[in-house]
Amino acid sequence: MPKLVTIENHFTVEQLEQRYRNAHEVTEKIHYQTIWLLATGRTCLEVSNANLFNYF
Repeated sequence: MPKLVTIENHFTVEQLEQRYRNAHEVTEKIHYQTIWLLATGRTCLEVSNANLFNYF
């Protein structure tokens, strides 16, 4: 069973996507991408696979 993650509603999904797309530093970009994907309902496994893909 996938791990459950709770995302607080500090930003909307659209705001998170914009912050991800506008981030210039790699670490910041990955952080926003992770939060954005989780906020869209993706599982931890899906998000970890998406982030791992970005390294190659």
